[in-house]
Amino acid sequence: MPIPVGINGLGRIGKMVCLQMLAEPDIYSIKAINATSLSASEISDYLCYDSSHRYDRSVCKNVEIVSDELVRINGNEIHLFKDRDARNLKWRAVGVQFVLECTGAYLTTERASHHDVDYVIMSAPPKDPDVTPTFIYGVNDAQYMGQKVVSASSCTTNCMGPMLKLVSDAFGIETVNFTTIHATTGSQSVVDVINKKSRTHRSIINNMIPHSTGAAKSIFRVLPEVSGKVWGTSVRVPTINCSLCDINVTCEDKTATLSDVAELLSKHELYGEVYHLNEKMLTSVDFMTTTTPTILDRKASMDFKPGSFKLMCWYDNEWSYSAQVLRVMTSMHKHNKTVERSVRGRISPKISPTNSMVNLSSASASTSHVKMLKLDGKKALKSLNLKGKNIVARFDFNVPMDNGKVTDDFRVRASLPSINHMLEQKPNRIVLVCHFGRPKGKDKKNSVEFLAPMLSGMLKRDVKFLPDGVSKKTLDDLSASTNPAGTVYLLENIRFHPEETKFNPGNDVSKMFQSLGDAYVADCFGCVHRKHMSICHLNAPNAQFGYGFLIEQEVNALASLLRNDNKRVLGIMGGAKIADKQPMIDCLCKMPGARIFVGGGLTRGFSDFMPSTPHNVVLARDAYGAADLSAPATYMPDVARTGGGGFDCGPQGLRDLIAEIDAADVIFWNGCLGVIEDPRYRVGSAMIVDYLMAQKGKRVIIGGGETASLFKDREADHVYLSTGGGALLAHIQSSVLNTPTVPGLAAFEM
Repeated sequence: MPIPVGINGLGRIGKMVCLQMLAEPDIYSIKAINATSLSASEISDYLCYDSSHRYDRSVCKNVEIVSDELVRINGNEIHLFKDRDARNLKWRAVGVQFVLECTGAYLTTERASHHDVDYVIMSAPPKDPDVTPTFIYGVNDAQYMGQKVVSASSCTTNCMGPMLKLVSDAFGIETVNFTTIHATTGSQSVVDVINKKSRTHRSIINNMIPHSTGAAKSIFRVLPEVSGKVWGTSVRVPTINCSLCDINVTCEDKTATLSDVAELLSKHELYGEVYHLNEKMLTSVDFMTTTTPTILDRKASMDFKPGSFKLMCWYDNEWSYSAQVLRVMTSMHKHNKTVERSVRGRISPKISPTNSMVNLSSASASTSHVKMLKLDGKKALKSLNLKGKNIVARFDFNVPMDNGKVTDDFRVRASLPSINHMLEQKPNRIVLVCHFGRPKGKDKKNSVEFLAPMLSGMLKRDVKFLPDGVSKKTLDDLSASTNPAGTVYLLENIRFHPEETKFNPGNDVSKMFQSLGDAYVADCFGCVHRKHMSICHLNAPNAQFGYGFLIEQEVNALASLLRNDNKRVLGIMGGAKIADKQPMIDCLCKMPGARIFVGGGLTRGFSDFMPSTPHNVVLARDAYGAADLSAPATYMPDVARTGGGGFDCGPQGLRDLIAEIDAADVIFWNGCLGVIEDPRYRVGSAMIVDYLMAQKGKRVIIGGGETASLFKDREADHVYLSTGGGALLAHIQSSVLNTPTVPGLAAFEM
């Protein structure tokens, strides 16, 4: 069946896609066109005559006017709309599935969603690039995963993208700078006009006009591996169509040459469709109405030095770009049909949403009593008298880093209520203790000195760094300090001392640690499962000790999960390694009224740990993935039987999970459903985040780590973000299995 299409806007690109689709009626069926300034009687002439392009006019000559709102072209009925407001366009009513958005007025997902249709493809870069995904055929179209609104980027990016992908895949890229010598467009002026913001207010007829281009930014969206390596500009020239991209590339492989690129291009599987090699003495007019977006001009290109060359690439900025838009649409349609065929009829009775609820009474009968941890209120931070005290406070500041920058300061921010409360008590000083990474001895790259200015900014006071850690020098410096009362210090990484992880209360370091203060506060929930010196060695002689607000919040939040009050509990378990999560899945299976959804990389290894799936466990059996992360993404209807990895939850799995969420009262989520560092595999997890944010009547607990990072800058009263990962799981296990309380909480138990 042909793809049912609607065209919004019949300008240059709208006209080009229309003509190309009319020429291929077996592939495309144009159901409707929205053109506010074109009447039914003008359609034939508008399509048949063009100042730039030469094409078969027979595809548009046989136009029958049925009414002012309906024409028939070569037997194909096309409805005509005339409305500038997308909300008034009845695309779905006339059978449209894809809308090609060619007006330039609907370039965000929010606005494009006003179209009443399944899918929208923008024929321009989006204005919300962090929201609307961009796909270019021959570059990243295989990464499409069913998104409803997408962009096909720009004509220049469709020329440059395939070329840079070819070079990057073969030789690696160090730097790229380019100039696109671009034909005039409809946004330019025939004569000079008043406009002080851009040089394009000058006449296009007799000027070459320096101009900006968004291609340097757009390219990162489809080729993230060249991020920060590409710079470019453009020049508008007085030609009616066809443009030339002057691309200067320096490769990582210093043996790469222009001849190597030409050979790769000529042998590529997309040669003749996306790539073409020109070795003739041609000029711009000779490339009119070509369909390949990346035409390498071999004679105009040149080598600079080993691994560095100039690539001159022609492209028809109207016709070949429109062909690329249609290729993206065809690729999307093929993907969606493949998924539909794979999913149809595949819902197993065991995991069907209609059979999703377990018999709660039978589940309760097989479970043991859950132990509820009760914290001693006398050891709560608010109960401690800290005036004039030298406080030692243990926190979890083990923040994620990327290229020397903190990517998520959630754990640091979570400590602020406790620190500010301590400061309000007017102590003599506070020494903040934390770890970072897993250093072996004193490793400078694991120093926590970088946290001092961060904490200073958050606390709005100077935080002084103690570089010698737990040592006599630090004790002497603190004793001799003339700093005012209330000074805050940050101790060097506590794990620089082997005695931290090999805890022995009788060694010299442990004794010096207790000498740092006369009051101790633990608020490091993310570490409480560790039997480490700074976590367990708090009860020094004649010293106060207690727990902070974060530990109190974490224990109380988990109580809502563990408490047996006839609530239906759903555990969402994701991540990469089933061995890490199998004990937690065992625990949740034993909780009254609990069901478990298993997704992410856990699905493939699940049968190795549990040969028979428990009655209250749902497996996400379909996925998106590949042999490895470097390969194009594909749909896997049964990931357990497919070679390679399932890197994101598939559509059937997501539907099953949403049905489970709808039936639950309390949702506990630990472990992402995909490899969220890769934008291709973040989609499933992001969809569930959005769905959970809307579940106001439920209690949602997010189990720390990467899962919590998905909720960054998104707050809701019904969602609790835990700072714990392993600690949270260990606490749940000790409660469900009635094993000893985790080491870092045992001292505070009533």
